Amino acid sequence: GFFGFSKKMDGSSLAASLQAEAEAWKAPSDVSAVPFVDATDLPVVDLREYLSGGPPPSEALRDAGQRVGFMFVVNHGLEEVIARGYDAARTLGEIEEKAPFANGVGFLRNENKILPARSLPNYNESFVIKRMLDATLDDVPWPKSTATFDGQKFEVAVRDLVAGYEALALKLLPVYAKALDLDDSYFEPLFHSPVIRMRLASYAPTPEGNFGINPHVDTSFFTLLASTDFDGLVIYSKKKQSWLRATNDVRLPSNPDQRIRHPLIVNTGQMLAQLTNDRWPATRHFAVNPLGGKKTTRISLPFFFNADATAPLAVLPSCCSDDDPPKYPTLSYLDSQAVAQGE
Repeated sequence: GFFGFSKKMDGSSLAASLQAEAEAWKAPSDVSAVPFVDATDLPVVDLREYLSGGPPPSEALRDAGQRVGFMFVVNHGLEEVIARGYDAARTLGEIEEKAPFANGVGFLRNENKILPARSLPNYNESFVIKRMLDATLDDVPWPKSTATFDGQKFEVAVRDLVAGYEALALKLLPVYAKALDLDDSYFEPLFHSPVIRMRLASYAPTPEGNFGINPHVDTSFFTLLASTDFDGLVIYSKKKQSWLRATNDVRLPSNPDQRIRHPLIVNTGQMLAQLTNDRWPATRHFAVNPLGGKKTTRISLPFFFNADATAPLAVLPSCCSDDDPPKYPTLSYLDSQAVAQGE
C-alpha cells in the first residue's frame, strides 16, 4: 500500500495515491447501521499492575497488536491531565486569532481538507502541536489571551497533557519490545528525542453522512487517544471483513460488572507496522460526528508518537528471517509518508 515509507513519490503524488487507496475502501459515512465492537474486536489492556512496578502486560499487547491493531488501555494514570485537556479544547471557539495550520502546527478550520487530504471535508476544528528536531513546543503558535480567553491556562493544560502522554508512551516501549520478542531496552536508542504530534479536536454535531475525519491509517509508531465519546470512531475488522463502531462501554474481563471510566485507545501506526514486516497491522479507521440526536460536541485528543526524526528504522530482527525477509528498507521518520504529506 501507499501508506508506507517512500522516497520515490513527491508530496502531491503521494497525496493523490493515498486518496485513491482510501476511497477504494468504500467506508460508509452514514454509520447508523454499522455494528458496535465486541470484547474480542477491541481488546482491553490493564496497566495498573505494570505502572505499579509489576510485570508488563506484554501477552495482552501482543494479542491486540497482532489481531486488531487497536486496543483500549485502562488504569493509565492520565485522568487528571486529560480532563484539563478536554477543558482546553472546549475553549477553541473562544479564541479570536487563530494561526492557520502551517509547518505541522496551528489551527485547522472546520471542513478542512488536510490531515487527511481527501475529496470530502473533515468536519472538525483542531489545534495541532508538533515537536521535531529544532522545532520545540516554544515554536507552536499558542493563542493569545483576550478578555474572554485565558491563553496561559490553555497553554499550560496542553503542555501538561503532552508531557503526560509522552511519559506514558515511553513507559510502554519496554512492553512493546517484550511483546515483539526483543530486549526490553531495544527501542531506547530510537526514542531519545521522539517526534510528537497532538491534536485538540472538536467534533460538533452535523447531519449524518459527513466524516469528522476521513478514512486513513496513522503514520505514527503508535497513537494514544482520549475522547469524550468513542462511538464516533469506526475501525475496520479484517477478521469480520467489516467496519465496526467503537463503544463507550469498556469493561475488564476480570470485572465485567464494572464499566471503566476514562479509557484510552492505543493503535498501531504505519511506522510500527512496517518495523514488524506487517505482522502487526496499521488498521484503517475514521470518525463521524456525534450521532443519535446527541447535541454535545465531542472532544478527542490524539497523540501521535514517533521515533527520533533521524533514527534508522529497520525491520525488527524478531519479525524477519531468511524465509520472511524484510519488505522495507531501513529509513527514518524524515523519509516517511508523514513528512511527505505535510504532517
